[in-house]
Amino acid sequence: MAEQIKSILVGIAARENFSATPALTFAITLAKQHGACLTVCTLPSAFYLPITRTGGSVSAILKSEIQRHEEITRQSASSTREIVSKAGVSCTTEHTLSPLEPRTGRLVRLARVNDVTILDAAAIDDNAQRIAIEDVIFDSGRPILIIPKTGGNAVPQRIAIAWDGSARSARAVADALPFLKQAAAIFVITVTGEKDLSRMAPGADLCTYLLQHGVCEPHIEMLSAIEGDAAARLRKLVIDESVDMMVMGAFVHSRFRQAILGGVTQSLLDDVPVPLFMAH
Repeated sequence: MAEQIKSILVGIAARENFSATPALTFAITLAKQHGACLTVCTLPSAFYLPITRTGGSVSAILKSEIQRHEEITRQSASSTREIVSKAGVSCTTEHTLSPLEPRTGRLVRLARVNDVTILDAAAIDDNAQRIAIEDVIFDSGRPILIIPKTGGNAVPQRIAIAWDGSARSARAVADALPFLKQAAAIFVITVTGEKDLSRMAPGADLCTYLLQHGVCEPHIEMLSAIEGDAAARLRKLVIDESVDMMVMGAFVHSRFRQAILGGVTQSLLDDVPVPLFMAH
C-alpha cells in the first residue's frame, strides 16, 4: 500500500432493514481521516436453492426468491448511499445482480484497484461472509481489514504486529504503514512453540525498517504459545496491552487443490478480537 490511503473499498452484505455495520462506520471514519475516495460494494444476500426429491429446482419459488433478494440488494445499496452521504463523505456505490458471475466477483475486482478493502467479521453461522473474506484475501492481491462486531478505532494508537518473518508478514507490515506511522505504540510479537521459526527474519531487523519509515520505536516480544495455540496468545496480548489493531500475514497452504487457511489465521478469523489487518 502507498504510505497514504487514497482509495478505500468497503463490502457490505445486503439485508432487510439495513443499518450501518461496523465495517461501514469504520470505512467512513477512515475516509474522513485520510481524505480518501470511498467505494461501497453491496453484496447480494445469499440464499439456498430449494430442491425437490427428484432433484429439480422449484421454479416458481426460485423466481420469487431471486426477485426478493434483488430488491433487498437494491434497498441496501440505497440505504448505504444515504448513510455515507449524511456522514459528509462522497462515495461511489456498486452492487451486482448478475447470475453470470460469483457473488463476490465484482468485490474482488474492485479490491484489486483500491488501497484497502474493509469487511465485517463473519458470524459463526455466516458462511457467505466467510467466503467473501477468503475471496478477497486469496484473489485480490491487496490488504484487507476485518472489523469485529464491536467496531474499532479507525486511527489506532496501539498496534500489534504478529511477526513470523515470512514474506506474508513482511507484505502486511509494508501495507499497514499508513496506520503504523500514526500509532503511539507498536508491539512486534513473535509467538514461539507453534511452528518452526529458525529461518525467520529477526524482529530486530523489522524494527530497524519501521524506524526508517518514521514509525515510533517498537516493543519487541517473544511469547510462548498457550498450550501450542498461538492465536490464544495473541488474543491475550490484545487484552493485556489494550491493542486496538493487529497486523499479520494470512497464511495459506494447498491441500487437495483447495486453498486452506492456516491454523492461526483461521482461528483469528473465527473470533476477531480487534480490527485485523491482513495481507497474503
